[in-house]
Amino acid sequence: MVARVQYHHELARLFVLHLHNGQTTLSSVTFTLTPKSISLANEIPNVRERWNKRQKIDKEHYEPYIKPSYLRQLSRVFPFRYLKNSYAPLMKLIMKYFSCEGQFCRLYAYHIILLMHFTRVRMMNLPYFMCQNFEKMTTLVQQKTP
Repeated sequence: MVARVQYHHELARLFVLHLHNGQTTLSSVTFTLTPKSISLANEIPNVRERWNKRQKIDKEHYEPYIKPSYLRQLSRVFPFRYLKNSYAPLMKLIMKYFSCEGQFCRLYAYHIILLMHFTRVRMMNLPYFMCQNFEKMTTLVQQKTP
């Protein structure tokens, strides 16, 4: 029945506002948000490395994606223009659909982690990442909602 509903803005907002400790109840139906439930709902395998936004990576992982002239200037956060042009379209998709930051001018380490996944360099567990990301986002949304 939920599959037939498709995306509904108000229902999604209520889901986020009522999500606490991985559970939300809407119209007396309790939904549990876990990597397994995300995997089942989206048919994304719940396998591979578990990564989150705060996880650090070595600078050597950046090298294939960054313009050579900027490699020595890298820090934890760096401008989008440092990224090689060939990766820019994929990174924009990653930033729009996975980062949920709303900032497209800066790159973070976890953007590179996602880029490594989508270029098949180092595969990550997307349901786990998404679950961690949803929990963080809901906390921020709940704090900003009156």
